[in-house]
Amino acid sequence: MDKPSSSSSYSSSDRIRLNVGGKIFETTLSTLTKIPDTVLSTMVAERWRGEGELFIDRDPTHFSKILNYLRDGDEFNVPVDRDACEELRREAQFYNLPGLAELCSPQMLNVGDEVQWRREAVDLYWRPFVRYMVDDSLTLPFIYDRNNHTLAKCIGCEEYQDPKCSYLFDIRYEDWAPMKHHMLLMRGEITQLMGEQCCIIAWDNGQQIHLPRSAVRRADPI
Repeated sequence: MDKPSSSSSYSSSDRIRLNVGGKIFETTLSTLTKIPDTVLSTMVAERWRGEGELFIDRDPTHFSKILNYLRDGDEFNVPVDRDACEELRREAQFYNLPGLAELCSPQMLNVGDEVQWRREAVDLYWRPFVRYMVDDSLTLPFIYDRNNHTLAKCIGCEEYQDPKCSYLFDIRYEDWAPMKHHMLLMRGEITQLMGEQCCIIAWDNGQQIHLPRSAVRRADPI
């Protein structure tokens, strides 16, 4: 009697349906087997025979993020929300994805650490960063106007600053759009910790700025 074929006999482009806690997901064989020795790659090798669904008795809330990580690797953007990030970290541990678990783990940053902008933080911070670069009287990037008087505030530790001047109303942000790309390439060094949430970073372009630590991560090895 012939034995059932193993998953290795199928094309990597073959589609697989997964029933995760009652919710249906569809992906390809290559995605599920991209990283060896995970729960998903092992499940495919041992249980999938080219048709039908694979059932996983697990909460499906973060499973789409698990699949996106398998597709994107280190380019995957972890959730900004801390609770969601912790939930995803636990799912990554369950599925034996240590790389994703590491991405989701809180990083303890210290003085002297080399850092880069988090990819998901760039869209949130690039305009305030441009404001800071334009106005050389600032060390805090978040600016607002109150009673015709410009103030600066850190959203992390709520420190205030009264700038000596401000050119913020003259900024043409469309001219500065390439800054979003440049920020991903910047490297800086933490020169001072500010309370439990913030730090001062000296960037490689000569700028020094006060930022929430959640906006940065340890720099990739050169």
